Amino acid sequence: MIKARGILTAIVCVALVSTIGIGVSAQTKAPFGLWVWSAEAEATSHRVSVELSDGKWRGSVDEKPTSVSVADRTVTVEAPGGQSFLGRLADDDFSIQGHWTQPSSQWGYGEMVTPTVLSAQDENRWGARVDLQPRPFRVFLDIFSDEDGNIGAVVRNPERNEIMRARRFRVEPDGERRWSLVAGSGDREIRQSLKETDDGLELDHSWFDSPLILRRATAENNEGYFPRDPATESLQYTPPPQLDDGWEVITAEDAGFDRAALDTLVTELSTADPRSQRPRLIHAVLAAHKGRLVFEEYFHGYDRETPHDTRSLGKVFAPVLVGALQQQSIAIDADVRPIADVLLTAEEDIDDPRKSDITLAHLMSFSSGLDCDVNNPDSVGNEDRMWEQQEEDDFWLYTARLQQLHEPGERYAYCSGSINLVGASISAFGEKPIVDLFNELIAEPLRFGSYHWNLAPNGAAYLGGGPYMRPRDILKIGAMFAADGTWDGEQIIDPHWVKESTTVVMDITPETTGMTSEDFGNSYFGGATAYEWRIDEVRAGDTTYASYEATGNGGQILLVVPDLDLVVLFMGGNYRQGGIWGRWRNEIVGGHIVPAMRELP
Repeated sequence: MIKARGILTAIVCVALVSTIGIGVSAQTKAPFGLWVWSAEAEATSHRVSVELSDGKWRGSVDEKPTSVSVADRTVTVEAPGGQSFLGRLADDDFSIQGHWTQPSSQWGYGEMVTPTVLSAQDENRWGARVDLQPRPFRVFLDIFSDEDGNIGAVVRNPERNEIMRARRFRVEPDGERRWSLVAGSGDREIRQSLKETDDGLELDHSWFDSPLILRRATAENNEGYFPRDPATESLQYTPPPQLDDGWEVITAEDAGFDRAALDTLVTELSTADPRSQRPRLIHAVLAAHKGRLVFEEYFHGYDRETPHDTRSLGKVFAPVLVGALQQQSIAIDADVRPIADVLLTAEEDIDDPRKSDITLAHLMSFSSGLDCDVNNPDSVGNEDRMWEQQEEDDFWLYTARLQQLHEPGERYAYCSGSINLVGASISAFGEKPIVDLFNELIAEPLRFGSYHWNLAPNGAAYLGGGPYMRPRDILKIGAMFAADGTWDGEQIIDPHWVKESTTVVMDITPETTGMTSEDFGNSYFGGATAYEWRIDEVRAGDTTYASYEATGNGGQILLVVPDLDLVVLFMGGNYRQGGIWGRWRNEIVGGHIVPAMRELP
């Protein structure tokens, strides 16, 4: 049984050890090495088939019969574990287009939908392989002699960075074959029990009712702890492969980059120390120059085919979809006022006349003035409170009901609910569900692979962040904006919207947030906001370059540097460690990638 919502753990191990420090006896008995417990692996795909035979509908999932129902050409397929497919049979009978749904799981993954098409296999039979959202969960426990000769330990979890509330532990003897993981002191001390048994290590953890059983890792199951294995993986730059996904690829040399400089960067990232107090848990770095993919490197067991959690980087799809609708000559713009429509649909009155003045521009620049602040746990609109409450499953309505604290456009407060509320207007103007619009206007023309979109409790697509997507596909969004809204010669986003949505609306300062300088420094990186895009600059030596970026917790960063025609994507696992991933723009882009460019303006 698990005590905490959305948390379970996995723990793995390799072996490494030194024997200096706090006494030979203690060192000899300490359970040095890398240890692991990992969640039972779930299926990552299904083979789905539907057929009409002798007037009856039949279906199978992975060749096992399953329930199928059809009404008015709407097809529903039930699958094991609460999964399902819902689609509509095309007028020409050539396909059944819809969504595959995965329910929320005990590992902290929410309910997700995957756009899915069952194609005609022959007359009256349709099928497809459905790629599911991967749902691993691993936690690594590494016990070693630290730089001071004491026994130390770290906990690393690539999926959530659940590190048991401490960056580094002391390992203290606590009896025969017993140890304690200790961090902090006094009232802030953290202490977890560790017991060595014939089966492995038993670790007491406040998330669980019973101890975790950790076992020593092997070369087969330690993937994810170290950035790369030097015995099997390159520690230097490798040109991206040419795939059938819409990207034109180019080598570093042909793109005008210093390959040796990129070798240095890849080596640095590949050999990063996971035991560090401030580890760079970088899962992927990609870069495109002049619309061509030049750099693509993965770490900690991730690869180009694995969809990655976008976290709040996914908020950028709200303004992206507005621009895509505009390109379709649909009359949605930044002046649309959605709250009145949301409340009217719910047959509720506007409780504060200022809400009538809130526009999409206010919602996308986090300046609505509503009681919605991610940095204030007491804010009713705080994202955690919104997800935890049970009274209202319609998050558009939940946000529209929030108290109006300030005039629209007066204060900046980062708010997932406000950007999610933009979805109400997107769906209304586009006359389709958000995922269908995204698939039609963005994913298909940009040739996305499988992606997975998280849902609000009422089944509406959530625009507050969190879709899972392949890194190469996410990078296309930045390359498209860098090319004034075009991709592969096609205008996807209205070019005027590209400029408008990346133009400063408000500076992000202590004054505009109403915070003290200290609280502001603990909450924000500064810069300015446009429509979700954050405006800043990249520092490379003594030179700065204007940039705009979409960012998400953990180190999900889509960065565009217009003057260099450069787009960079980071995917990372430093969740709740903004002080680490917030530096990558200048440390890696400004410190390595820009200096590697031979020709700079």
